[in-house]
Amino acid sequence: MTRPKPHVFAAAAALALSLASPRADAQATPLPESIPVGSFTFRPSFELRVRGEFRTDPFDVGGVNFTRGAVLEDAYGTNLPPRFDAPTYMTPIYTSQWAATSRARLGLAVDRGPVTAAIVLQDARPIAGSMGSGVLQASQLGTGLGLFEAYLDVHRKNRRMWFRLGRQRVVWGDGRLVGESDFTQRPRALDAARLGLSWKNIDVELLAALIGTSPFGSLGGVGVAGGTTGSGSAGSTDTSTPTTVTPQTGSQLYGAHAVFRIFPLLAIDVTALARIVRPPAAVDLTPSDTYVFDARFSGDYRGFRYAVEGAYELGRVSSFGANRDLRAFALAARVAWETALPWHLTFGASGAYASGDNGSTDPLAVQTRFDPILPEERPMHGRMGLYAWSNLIEAGGDVSMRPTDTLSVNLGYRFVGLADPKGRWTSASLTPIGASATNESRVLGHQIDATVGLRVWDPLVIEASYGLFLTGEGARNILQASSRGQPDMQHFAYLQAVLRAP
Repeated sequence: MTRPKPHVFAAAAALALSLASPRADAQATPLPESIPVGSFTFRPSFELRVRGEFRTDPFDVGGVNFTRGAVLEDAYGTNLPPRFDAPTYMTPIYTSQWAATSRARLGLAVDRGPVTAAIVLQDARPIAGSMGSGVLQASQLGTGLGLFEAYLDVHRKNRRMWFRLGRQRVVWGDGRLVGESDFTQRPRALDAARLGLSWKNIDVELLAALIGTSPFGSLGGVGVAGGTTGSGSAGSTDTSTPTTVTPQTGSQLYGAHAVFRIFPLLAIDVTALARIVRPPAAVDLTPSDTYVFDARFSGDYRGFRYAVEGAYELGRVSSFGANRDLRAFALAARVAWETALPWHLTFGASGAYASGDNGSTDPLAVQTRFDPILPEERPMHGRMGLYAWSNLIEAGGDVSMRPTDTLSVNLGYRFVGLADPKGRWTSASLTPIGASATNESRVLGHQIDATVGLRVWDPLVIEASYGLFLTGEGARNILQASSRGQPDMQHFAYLQAVLRAP
């Protein structure tokens, strides 16, 4: 019997290897994240997000139409705007809403030595949706193609010192006071100047930004906090005295943020913010001088993570015939522990408190409702976006797991209440849901949510989420006062896909 020749064995072995690992030949060489051209380095980026979402019995749409969304604004003594009985203040009730949206970003950063220039174009638009959809309404002012980021960054080689000027994203700490809100259809970017300094384990950042610029100019005689008492204040109808002309400087935000990294289980963030609002003011701001001082303690070591934060707010806000003093505070804590159990099982607990008020519009009374300035909307307080860090009591926990590298699951529960039952209930987007001067219950409700993430391909992430909010007595009283009935619950669900490169 003739023995096979050696080259026959080699050919058979090669064929077997190719059949056993077909992916090896199919894998392409990864593209570089940066492209050097002479003395320049180009860093392109791309992101596409498509989302479909659905909710029942929306709390912030229909019934009474609030004229403004400012957290600090008065005129909500009984939760309704002035002359609420006029037909123009009532809007249709929707039992359910759905929407499909897309958001695409195309960016390019160019480095040359100590200078970086970056630009990001964003196209955010609704694809389809039901009448009255909050997602569609929220995107109307920014529908279509626009400039999301455009800045110039000058820095030392080790970035121990840097300066950035232009439109840019800013997130400090957990984003409770200054965040990007990337979950939303129209995330936040500030027209700002920032200076950063680092020394050993200390990072310091200074910020000056223009905020709340309204293309419609001054809104209906809204006044300025800081003038003479009663002169030009919001809601003032006194025409018997001459009106003092006040320079219209718009709105600015100034801030300082320092991080002290002592050891893995202890880092200290200290933040100071000053927001100055003058006409022309956007519809979500009230003329005011607001100062916030915040401290945050955090750590991350061997699967144990925590953060504890406290903020105190003071200043003055334009009101009826006078400027009211502002005194408010807020607290928040979060802890998570990733165990050694299978599936990376992680347990978490969180709680938050933010002072509210009793809805009084007395110009001599101190305003005590906390304003979170520019917060992350979601998922800071869950995916449903039903409440903000303002007039809030929150307590809850969650369990997350990662059975495989491609699959993650999170289950959570939160109790939600009002710090002052007669105060205003505000959504995560800082939209006033309402208030009731006769409400005696602090209980807004119970929120249960579940989120599943699937990374089927490294650049592609698919996420599905469902939330259920069971309304408590306080929520039903407020919704009834806002002419939205007394729904027992709200369902919210979304499915989204995000493709990123690199």
